[in-house]
This record gives sequence, structure tokens and C-alpha cells, in this order.
Amino acid sequence: MRSFREIFLSHAELDDDGRHCNGTDKQTNHAYESLFPDRDTVRLVMEVGVADGSCLCAWRECFPNALVVGMDVHHSDRARGERIEFHHGDQRSREHCERAAAGRQFDMIVEDATHKLENTLLTLLWLWPYVRPDGIYVVEEWSGVGGDRDRICALWPQAEIIGTCGPHVADEPLVVLRKPR
Repeated sequence: MRSFREIFLSHAELDDDGRHCNGTDKQTNHAYESLFPDRDTVRLVMEVGVADGSCLCAWRECFPNALVVGMDVHHSDRARGERIEFHHGDQRSREHCERAAAGRQFDMIVEDATHKLENTLLTLLWLWPYVRPDGIYVVEEWSGVGGDRDRICALWPQAEIIGTCGPHVADEPLVVLRKPR
């Protein structure tokens, strides 16, 4: 089985200098590998903010037994195919988030949309009920997470903030919230 990095890299488009220019930008992120030692048990994944949809194709490959659900304000030609479900919607809308979640319990929800604090918190509020017990909610590139690290850990004692290097910025941490059983 290919590593997350290899899968993400295969769904990325890089320029001549090796910088991300399209597709998924997760190829520099190695944290997901440690979060899922057994990928075969993952059945339901959602990502909010899928851009061109390449990330949904990558998640489908990462989790061979999962349905991958995506939501974005832009339509995507790549966000389709076997085990991919795409919803046109805005992360700031409770109605759109709940429609995409459709009452299901997700093993993982990833928020990688506007990276604005107020939108991140709204999406977390709307989608947290749809994370299954012991499932995870991941915020990629939480805006200003460095200054909010203590507050995040005070609100969610089980939060894990993982430093990762993004394709454009040296530090693009993942905030991982595990739902208690």
C-alpha cells in the first residue's frame, strides 16, 4: 500500500520548481500517516473545501473501504466517481453542512476551506455532531493557531496540534480533535 505522501503527491500538480500549483496540496503533510495506522477500518470521510476535487480522489485511495464526501462553494469536475460524493455548499451555512453530513457519523472530517477563524469555528460547530465517537475532526492551516494554541487545548484537552510544512508556508499546523468515546 502506498504511503499517504505518495498518494497525495500523485494527486498534486507541481510547477517546474516543485511548488504546488493545482490539485491537492497535502503532499508535504506527513501527519495523516500517524493518525491512521489501519486505513482499512475507515468507512466514511468528509472534506470541506475540496478546491478542484483532487483531494477526494486521494482520500479514496488512502482509505480503500471508505465513502469520501466533499463539499465546496465551487463545482468540481474531479470530485466524482466510485466512492466519491460531492455537495455544492458553503461552510458558513449550517443547512449546507448538515445536508452534506446527511445524519451520518464520520471517521474523519477535514476542514480545509477558507482558513478564516470565524468560518473554521462555524464549520466545527455545525459538523462536530457528525464525528463518530473516537473519530477525528482535523482543521488544516488553522489561521493564527500559534497564538490560540493554549485556548484550543483549554477548550479541547484532547486536541493535538501537529506542526507540518505546507507547500507555500513553512508552518501549516493541523489541529486534530478526537471525539471522546
